[in-house]
Formats: sequence, structure tokens, C-alpha cells
Amino acid sequence: MARIIFENANLFDGIEKPKPGSYIVIEANRISAVGQGTIKSADADRRIDLTGKMLMPGMVQCHFHTGFGPDAGNPMPLLGLNMPAAYLGMVAMKNAQIAIDNGVTSIIGSSNGDHLDIALKDAIKIGITKGPRVVACTTEMATSGDYSDGNNRSWFMRIGKLALTRTLNGASEFRQAVREEVGRGCDIVKLSLGKGHGASPANEHCSMTKEEIQAAVDTAHSMGALVRAHCPSRIGVLLCAETGVNIIDHADRIDDEGIEAVLKADASIVTSLLWGHRFLELADSWDYSRGPFPIGDGFPESSEDTQLRLRGVREDYDYTTSMIPKLQAAGVRLVLGDDYGFPMMPHGDYVSEMEVTVDAGIAPIDVMRWATRNGAGAMKDRGRELGTIEVGQLADLIIVDGDPTENVSVLRDLSKIHVVMKDGEFLKDLM
Repeated sequence: MARIIFENANLFDGIEKPKPGSYIVIEANRISAVGQGTIKSADADRRIDLTGKMLMPGMVQCHFHTGFGPDAGNPMPLLGLNMPAAYLGMVAMKNAQIAIDNGVTSIIGSSNGDHLDIALKDAIKIGITKGPRVVACTTEMATSGDYSDGNNRSWFMRIGKLALTRTLNGASEFRQAVREEVGRGCDIVKLSLGKGHGASPANEHCSMTKEEIQAAVDTAHSMGALVRAHCPSRIGVLLCAETGVNIIDHADRIDDEGIEAVLKADASIVTSLLWGHRFLELADSWDYSRGPFPIGDGFPESSEDTQLRLRGVREDYDYTTSMIPKLQAAGVRLVLGDDYGFPMMPHGDYVSEMEVTVDAGIAPIDVMRWATRNGAGAMKDRGRELGTIEVGQLADLIIVDGDPTENVSVLRDLSKIHVVMKDGEFLKDLM
């Protein structure tokens, strides 16, 4: 069998500092050899000289809304009902292609309606389209009255269909919903535990009971699925860790007790710093002569209430960014991902999150570890053969003209991402 031999690479394996003068051998869909110096080859082998270029693991986006993207400007009574499901499926396919072009070889879904993630995963598997590995997510499961409950401001429309969100109450309803959606092909369950990390500051109220969370987690785990939770509050972080939630989204108000609990639970945290950064940029620049600030929870508010809310969001953001270096130093598994697909942060704007993370005090090489090894770790069993360049690992890798472990902004120029390989197959090849 012909091999692919990458030689003279500046190798970042997802763990250690880059090693120049390295070779990596690919046989079928796996890495068969890694070393430094030269290696013999057969006539059938393809040798690729990477002098001046970095070879590194494919990256993982750990908070991916496949259906978020451009639409026709339709009114949206509920998130996910802005366009027909068929249109959103095409958006999902385009977002998958954008991810590949950016060097992302795996995505972890974070709630969509109409089982878009399942459809995308299946379409990629059978070759209808090219795209990353997909950890398919359920709808966002929330209790009545939670900030994400679509009925809060549209109950009188009697829509019936709740699109991206699904309203449930009581442990039995959560068990049934998890069984249903995992049975249909979802790999990870999304829960919503309360407001915050968005248009409003967090509060210390968890909208799900411990029994409801535990029922969802136990049912998902028994079926081989993971669980993630939108969780900005301190109390929510502790409940997630206690009940076995695998991925904690945002953790805006985490404290020292929360750090210890997350480490004990071996959970991952998606910090999602870009949303807060862009939201506050918009808030700072908003011209109120144009009208009220446009992003809120749907309820009328006075200008004073708006300013109070925006101050609370800023306080949360400043607190979160101050905690990021502490989380890193403690050894929490931190990963990348955010609510891409909105006009102020479209899909493909992934490097901006990396840059904001560097600004928060994280070294570029550690950000690359978040994007590779840690991202694979957040996938648990589905990522055990991903995220590092080691013998026996699956051949998910990228080649970059530059060194993102020194400067993450190198990845902004897509022409510098010369190769994207998934499972030993070239999905992008500019060599």
C-alpha cells in the first residue's frame, strides 16, 4: 500500500513544543510513523516536503450550531424557525465546508432543530458532501420558563413546533426526550440551566432541578451519549460537576469550588469568549437615536434597565476573563467553540476567538492545545484516537504555512492552511 510521507515538518503534536525537521507517515487512515531526520520510501509513496511549514492535529470546534447562518431576514418567533428545515440543511452543509477550509476536522454540536446534526453527519458519512467528524447534538432541552423556553414570548402564537428548543418538566419527561433523540442518532444531549452568557447577566438560579439533570445525564450515558449544558452560574457549574455533565458551556461565574468540582468530574469547559467580546463592542457603539439596543430577552425594558443589564453582562465578562488563566493553571480541560452564525460573528470567524483568548492571558501554544488535544478529550471515547500526532492515531491533521503556536493569527489567512486531512483523506490540498 502506498504511503504518504510528510518530511521536514515543524511538528506540533498537540502536546509538546514544535519539533522542526520531523517526518510523519500515513498508511491508510492512520499515522504509522513519527520521527525526526530522514526516512526511506518506496517508489509508490508520495513524499511531501514541508520545509517552513507546520504539521499539527486537525482542530475541534466544541460549540457548533450547524444551522446558524445567513437567512432571508424572515421574522423569527422562535430560534430555528427563521427558514425552512431544507434551507437550514443547506446552511449546515455550507458551515461544514467552512469548518474544513479553516482546518477544523471535528465538530461537537450544540443544539439544532429538525435533527440537522444527524442529517449532516449521515450525509458526510455516505459521501453526499465533505465535512468534519460530527458529534450530533439534540435540541436544547429546557424547563418551562427557562430563558431559552421559546414559549416565554410567543405562547399566544400557538406555534406548537419549538424548533431549536424543547420544553420539558420533570425527570420522566427528560428521560423520554433523551431516549427519543439519542435513539434517532444524536451523540450529545444539550441542557439549558439558566440565563446568562448572552443578552443578560447570569443569576444564581438553576432552571432545572438536580433530579431532572441527573435523569438526563444517566439516560444519555446509559445509551452511550454525552451531555452538555448551557451553564453560566456558579451553582449550575457545581450541579453539572456533581451530576456528570461532560461539557459545561461558558461557566461564566465559576469560582475556586467550581474549579475543584470540574477537575474531579473530568468535565470540559467551553469558554466562548468571543460572543461576550462582540456583544459588548456592539453595546459600546450602539447609537440609541436609532432605537433601543436590539439584543435582549424579548421583554420590554426602560433605558435604565437596559443599561443595568449591559453593565451586568460586562461585569460577568470581566470576571470570566479574569478567571481563564486560573482555570488554565489548575489544569481544567478548556476548549474552543462559540455561537457562530450570527452577523456579528459568522461561521469561519474562529481565529477571532483564539485571539480574544490570547488577550485573556493564554499563550498561543496553549490555545492550540485547546483546539486539538483538549477538543478531542471533550469528545471522550469518540476522540480517543484524535487530537494528537502519534503512532496509531487517526490521520486527522492540517499543514500551515507559519506557526500558530507562536501567533494564532496565522490561521486567519486560509491560503496558509495548505492541507486539511481527515481519516487519511485530503479534504483540502494546496501543496
